[in-house]
Amino acid sequence: MENAYQKAIAQIEKEFNTSSKNGLSGDQAKDKLQEYGPNKLKESKQKSLWAILIAQIANPVIYLLTAAAVLAFVFGDIAEGIAILVVLVANTIIGFWMEYQAQKSMEAIKEMDKTEAMVLRDGKDKTIDAEEIVPGDILIVKAGVLIPADARVFEATELKVDESPLTGESVPVSKNPEDIEGEKQIGDRNNILHKGTAVTGGTGKAIVFATGMDTEMGNISAMVNEQEDDETPLNKKLHSLTHNLIWVILGMAAAFFLFGWIAGKDIYQLIQTSIAWAIAAIPEGLPIVASIALARGMYRLSKKNVLVKKLAAVETLGETTVIFTDKTGTLTKNELTVKGFLYPKSDYKKVDWNNSEKPVIKGIEKSDSQQNFKQLFKISVLANDANLKDNDDENDAQGDPLEIALLNFTKQFDKGFYTENKDLEREGHIPFDSDIMLMGAVYNQENGHYIAGKGSTDAILERCDTILIDGAIEDFSDSEKEKWKKSNNELAEDGLRVLAFAYKEVDNFSNNEENNFLQGLTFAGLIAFIDPPRKEVADAIETCRNAGIKVVMVTGDHPGTSKNVGKTVKILDDEKDYDSVVLHGKNLNKDLEEDNNEKLVNTPIFSRVDPEQKLSLISHYQDQGEIVGMTGDGVNDAPALKKADIGIAMGKRGTQVAQEVSDVVLQDDQFQSIVKAIEQGRIIFGNIRRFVLYQLSYHFAEIIIIALMSFTLFILPILPLQLLFLNLLSDVFPALALGIGEGNPHIMKDPPKDPKEPIITRKNWWQIGIYGFIIAASVSGAYLYAHFVWETSEEINNNIAFFSLAFAQFLHVFNMREGDEPLLNNQVTKNKYVWMALAFCIAGTLAGYFIPALKEIFQFQDLDIRTWILIVIAGVLPSVIIQFIKLVKKDF
Repeated sequence: MENAYQKAIAQIEKEFNTSSKNGLSGDQAKDKLQEYGPNKLKESKQKSLWAILIAQIANPVIYLLTAAAVLAFVFGDIAEGIAILVVLVANTIIGFWMEYQAQKSMEAIKEMDKTEAMVLRDGKDKTIDAEEIVPGDILIVKAGVLIPADARVFEATELKVDESPLTGESVPVSKNPEDIEGEKQIGDRNNILHKGTAVTGGTGKAIVFATGMDTEMGNISAMVNEQEDDETPLNKKLHSLTHNLIWVILGMAAAFFLFGWIAGKDIYQLIQTSIAWAIAAIPEGLPIVASIALARGMYRLSKKNVLVKKLAAVETLGETTVIFTDKTGTLTKNELTVKGFLYPKSDYKKVDWNNSEKPVIKGIEKSDSQQNFKQLFKISVLANDANLKDNDDENDAQGDPLEIALLNFTKQFDKGFYTENKDLEREGHIPFDSDIMLMGAVYNQENGHYIAGKGSTDAILERCDTILIDGAIEDFSDSEKEKWKKSNNELAEDGLRVLAFAYKEVDNFSNNEENNFLQGLTFAGLIAFIDPPRKEVADAIETCRNAGIKVVMVTGDHPGTSKNVGKTVKILDDEKDYDSVVLHGKNLNKDLEEDNNEKLVNTPIFSRVDPEQKLSLISHYQDQGEIVGMTGDGVNDAPALKKADIGIAMGKRGTQVAQEVSDVVLQDDQFQSIVKAIEQGRIIFGNIRRFVLYQLSYHFAEIIIIALMSFTLFILPILPLQLLFLNLLSDVFPALALGIGEGNPHIMKDPPKDPKEPIITRKNWWQIGIYGFIIAASVSGAYLYAHFVWETSEEINNNIAFFSLAFAQFLHVFNMREGDEPLLNNQVTKNKYVWMALAFCIAGTLAGYFIPALKEIFQFQDLDIRTWILIVIAGVLPSVIIQFIKLVKKDF
């Protein structure tokens, strides 16, 4: 619909045959979904099956093999030409299947990241998948919601929207249902909600008039021609590594070809040798196996309630050095419970919730056993706007968490008295107001009217003239009020939330008093609440500490509450001075102005922090070279989540906006899930480094073997087809098994990886060189022994080199254990996929020897026992030597 902002609500209702009171019917919505299609923007196209197939063909290895096949046919070697083509097809099929599986894994993860929206259907509020929204739907929005479609506002209460994705304007825009005349720019259409923008405050209703690509966001999307490059930094590094290797070896192969041509050697043999060098140099499975390892890791995390939205985030997770965590719901249960009571002439009464039947208070068995307790109980039920369902499930309750906690306590402690008070008739009400910090209600009871009020201690004390002591009402002096304020602060310093309670009983109540009845009250006492810390968080934080990851609590809560939770979950060490470990938000800005503030970096808890300060904290830590993970759930957390190296949104209580800009979504809102994500990120990178080390070391061995024989004897020890067959097995199956392994169980005892650290470090290059040299020496030794001592034929020597190298490469996978791991019980030997891969590789190799057709293609000869003994020795010896080195030198 064009210019919907200029149209009246009635016009839009008529246009889409809908009603602002009842919305669309279910049948209407189905028909419109067929007509307009799903409400989504066109995504960057997933690779089609054809595109994946083409990608397998368009790589240097295929070009070289195709050239080898053509040359084989040209020089009359028909059998080798056909064999190369068969291997080409096999290589393409395997690469195609692996990339297809990686893409399917990514699609499965995306299915878990669906956005929902609230609409009015058949006269009832209904939560649906945002993709099912159609023109004519009545959209219901509130703070924290991401607008799912373009809609005309017809009802708004202090509705404000962040339209920066469309207009670039950072200040939220107020929305209202007023008609607009004349042409207006997008930023001035104040009666329109646009897809992709976010509600920052208030509530509203609107009629949807455009979905998907018909929205303003869709128009912008259609104008964007360039597709985003989804390639991860890790894959870029792998591609760069592969390309560098290719150019080095191509240079060496060209030099060898020129040298041999000048020496008058056979051209076809020179070409074959050059191609063999190129095949030996290119670990073509690297990028594919890396993508599968990342995708598999993401899928594994999704099963642990961690939704990782970007492949690149998996790598960054393993590098995280600091976690900024919220308190409520992440470190704590986000389930407020009544913790204790304090009233005149009484000690603090703790509530014991360990009893399965009902909460227990020492010295109090019934609600009327003490007058102050009876009044606190009664006020808790009456000065309360929450509702508990009949099934007693607190999770099904509606209302403020503090009020739900009060109802939950009173109902469980004394259900009879709870029901008796709940049935009273309400005649007046002042809802909670953040300006006056209290709420109250008036009820009709048998002897007149009962007025109940609760709120902050300061606000309640201001309205109290009397105090209830041992059943008697006495005057309430200012000095006595100061004592209660001090008691309130002491409870707060212990990490408790505190509310004050007061009441009065009057004979008559006039409606004229409705806005002013909370005056002249009688103070009854205080009730303390706690959001109990999760028991498992302390162990998770200890794991982070052992892993070299600093955990910092950043919360808007009271310093005392923050400190108490920090002590319980072990963010604070017992030896620390608790008065100096919490930095209040009011003192934070000054410290942030200093470039290198040790006090700031060493502070484990920041309290009373606003969203802007969170953003500044992240920047400060990043300037110090830290890799920062940040948790958040609200609209105001979105900038900080986006700024952090890893933005972590809450899945249960998080807003759509927070989830949209984050890299990771915790579907259970639990801190230990962050630790699982970091651990998995480390494991994935470790696995990738392991299989890269595995591949490069035996590829280096292949290069040495070919170079040694080519430059000394001018003999090609292993044919290109044989080499390709061998690498087809090794580059895919054992490497993939390493890439999806469970990883080192002690990986969280190591410090975070430096993000600037390359995939292959200097130490790794030394390992590659040594491993490659040992394998090459063993295989070349067997070849030269047979050539000079036994004086066997070139064909037999070729088979000795091939099978020796094959077994050396397959067994080399066990050399990928960490030096400090046991020889027989480590992450490689415990990886079932490694054993499956080895079984497949060995079976494939032996099939090539025993199946006549394959035997002829690969030019395998009948080998006697002494030859097989030599092959076994040459194949096993490298692993024996390398494992001995690892036993002697633990860090190798």
